[in-house]
Amino acid sequence: MALTEDLTFKLGDSGVILNANLSAVPFIDISKADGLDSASFRETQRDWEGNDGSFFDAEFEKGREISIEGRIYGDVNTLETYLDALKENYAPSRVLVPFYYKAPGVDERLLFVKPRGVRYRWETVRRTGCIEAQFNMFAEDPRIYTSTLITLPVPVGGVATSGFGFDLGFSFGFGTITGSLGANAVVSGNRPTPPLFKIYGPVVNPRIYNDTTGDVLQFSITLNTGETLWVDKKYRTVKLDNTTNRRSTLINPTWYDLQKGTNFLRYLPESGGSTIDVLYRDAWR
Repeated sequence: MALTEDLTFKLGDSGVILNANLSAVPFIDISKADGLDSASFRETQRDWEGNDGSFFDAEFEKGREISIEGRIYGDVNTLETYLDALKENYAPSRVLVPFYYKAPGVDERLLFVKPRGVRYRWETVRRTGCIEAQFNMFAEDPRIYTSTLITLPVPVGGVATSGFGFDLGFSFGFGTITGSLGANAVVSGNRPTPPLFKIYGPVVNPRIYNDTTGDVLQFSITLNTGETLWVDKKYRTVKLDNTTNRRSTLINPTWYDLQKGTNFLRYLPESGGSTIDVLYRDAWR
């Protein structure tokens, strides 16, 4: 269930809601959240030999360390049971877990994190059923996403012949691409976002064009009826039926993100095919 109250937080789809406006104990009053601002950059600085000044590179972001702090209020006789539930919620996980939060004026957003536990101390104030606590997580992917997953069908836009090309310092090739049908993928966040493509059989040698950026993903593979090729840009994986590695079938690995604004996508197999699905979320810094 989506978060609707402002300034609330939740780890996992069925996790404990932090900072909910509850009138009965137990509840958690959050006082501070770190790690939801700009992610740290991977920075490299080197001297400019033979000249004044230096070079500075900060193109990419690091993962996010996220820390949520607050005070737990509960019945002194049942507080330990509640703490057990929180520790279970934030227990280590081998897989990424969605961490949801709701800021005022915008829809619920999320990061995919690995929990790092709950930290608290036994202090005198616990006699009254109160305890200070800290909830820790790490997001390997620093992108903040909207929680709504967009699924965009892209119809076959024609036929693409394989042709051949030469690298002469400029784009020069032979072969034909016919058809102009496609679909607009609209990205409403403030940064590019990685898509997931689902290609359905039967189809021969599919190609997925982003006309907005001029990039193409091209595959040398024949999919039979009922087979699906999953192409994940974020992890740069190509899997048959989302299980078997088929990365070697990608013959033009120009991996591309969906850019801010409108991206016109076309699906052009050599034969067969009907539609593909493009799955993505709006992304934020």
